[in-house]
Amino acid sequence: MMALGDNIRKLREERGMTQQQMADKLYVSRQTVCRWENGSRCPDLITAKKIATEFGVSLDALISDDDLEDLERISGAGKFTRYKRKLKLQAYQRKILEFIQILGGVYLSISLILRVRFDMRMPAWSVILGVCVVVGAFALNHRIVKRMEKL
Repeated sequence: MMALGDNIRKLREERGMTQQQMADKLYVSRQTVCRWENGSRCPDLITAKKIATEFGVSLDALISDDDLEDLERISGAGKFTRYKRKLKLQAYQRKILEFIQILGGVYLSISLILRVRFDMRMPAWSVILGVCVVVGAFALNHRIVKRMEKL
């Protein structure tokens, strides 16, 4: 609880705000801000989120025991970069899985048409090619999953 109060005080002072100015922005009393800062009370979750938004930090950074400057330096850019990279990998993964589904559907459709309509079997080369493409797609998907686990 003290880390939260210390962090609120530090952020408020860094921005040159008085307790009254902060209280006015959050629609609370100056005494409430004082109680948050001295650790006798904690803001509710919604108010804590408003405080974090007002000061441009994450909620985790606001309640953390760590030094805020270190946390902003580490988590600000680093977490965002990792998050963007993970989203990009997930998009690739979706595309690969969609490709496998489409390929499987086309392959099944062609094989059924050849078998039922023309009483033919799929040529061996097409089966081998289809298997190679699907195995390659699954290998790529596995590699993406491993990369996401490292993030």
